[in-house]
Amino acid sequence: MTLNRKGITSVELLVCFIIISTIVVSMYNMILSYRNKEQIEEINNEVISFSNTLQEEIQSDLVMGHLVDVTNVSADGHSATLTFDNPSSYTTTITINPSSGVISYGRSGDVINYEIPGIADLMLSPDSKIEYIPGVNGYLKITIVLTHPNFTDETYSFMINAPVNYVY
Repeated sequence: MTLNRKGITSVELLVCFIIISTIVVSMYNMILSYRNKEQIEEINNEVISFSNTLQEEIQSDLVMGHLVDVTNVSADGHSATLTFDNPSSYTTTITINPSSGVISYGRSGDVINYEIPGIADLMLSPDSKIEYIPGVNGYLKITIVLTHPNFTDETYSFMINAPVNYVY
């Protein structure tokens, strides 16, 4: 009885190489897919954190300060002056600057600039605006719109609403 001592043929070696290459390429594509999903999730988390911080600051002031008047709303809806009466009368300004990606809010001398997160392609949309609907049941509506290619419909927006001169 003789043993076959030829070893691996070049065809067998080529087949093994093709199989291993196919597995490596498919794994690489799968890893890239997971990495892209992770990056999109990180962008969403940063934007949600930014919106929560901004909403918390402005909304608490609108509710606790008792908003009594909205004046000087610019024609483009990017700035306004808000007047409060609790505990004493004071005014704040809010400015939305899409070109710089900054939303400024606060009392004179104490204005805080909220810059949108430093994410590539994230922009503060010119569609962001401040609206005041006057009347007996008047209200303030602040709409902030952020754009990014990874968002559904490429936009993420949130609103801050408050009654004006609400009697409680």
